[in-house]
Amino acid sequence: MRKLAILALAASALGATPALADHLNLDVNAVKTDGATITFPSALIDKNGFVVIHEVVNGNVVVPASIGNTFIEAGTTENVVVTAEYPLKDGEDFIAMLHYDTDGDGKYSFGEGMTDVDTPALNAEVKPYVKPFKAGMSAM
Repeated sequence: MRKLAILALAASALGATPALADHLNLDVNAVKTDGATITFPSALIDKNGFVVIHEVVNGNVVVPASIGNTFIEAGTTENVVVTAEYPLKDGEDFIAMLHYDTDGDGKYSFGEGMTDVDTPALNAEVKPYVKPFKAGMSAM
């Protein structure tokens, strides 16, 4: 437990969001971007859901709007591909977030005026599970 607390403090000091829950994970260490295509090495989610991409503008995450998403089934999924609405520029900041498919239709519905469906997956700290990344580069 002490080791986990030290890791969380170190990650916090580096500005990273620590992954403390064992039911959620999104590997952004080797994320690849090619135009509008974003490929994550793997994702873990305990219920069917989505990998969702949010823009970061002037250091702020743009929510509830998103620029891309893809459905993933419960469990671990390898090589998760998300197509964004536009080509990503190298070096730009983005946030990947896990959401649950709360209405079970396999279509991402969360957004302006619809924030009670397909809600964010929560980590062990009861906060949305998010991972920052830069287009064209490894994780931040």
